Amino acid sequence: MSVTTDTEADATAQAAAVTAPPADVRVPYDDLATGERIRNRDPLYWDIVEWLDDEATVLDDQRTMDWAGSYLAQDLEYRMPVRQNRLRDDPKSQFSGGMFHYDEDYSTLFLKVMRLATTASPWAENPLSRTRRFVSNVKVYRTPKEDEFGVVSSLLITRTRYTEETQLFLSMERRDLLRRDGDSFKVARRHILLDQTTVGWPNLAIFF
Repeated sequence: MSVTTDTEADATAQAAAVTAPPADVRVPYDDLATGERIRNRDPLYWDIVEWLDDEATVLDDQRTMDWAGSYLAQDLEYRMPVRQNRLRDDPKSQFSGGMFHYDEDYSTLFLKVMRLATTASPWAENPLSRTRRFVSNVKVYRTPKEDEFGVVSSLLITRTRYTEETQLFLSMERRDLLRRDGDSFKVARRHILLDQTTVGWPNLAIFF
């Protein structure tokens, strides 16, 4: 039986420290795209695409109370991390693990929805923005739980208010954990990964 000396143990630990990657090398929020992919020949794929289209319509029609009640799970995690600029050879993630535009659970997000939908105080949405959501590039993955699915999609939103002539645009990737709910689904987790580091909108008083 070989015996490891304290000196050898220290040398091994130092080597591991040198070769170990930084803790945040892995892009956060990417764990939903690791299971078996559900291809578009599977009817389940199109059920999820249809659900995403319906959700976009509900939000574009300003039916945010319906959205909160019918599309979101009670254990929801809803996050939009701040994007950071990184040099090409920097191994760290482009997304912050501690700074967020949105960092909500079901109760805090529902309070925001109620304030926007039922009161006149949020001047940023009075009158309401006119939005159009375009959902594309949908990829669906199985997860360890039979009734939950990882869904990665691209979202482009156009937005105007008042008589403004210029439309605002915002593009992003969404990483959703969808859970079966009868014949439908609910969002159990949504991570919104913006393409911009500096958001060129006057506010983020809409939902994604």
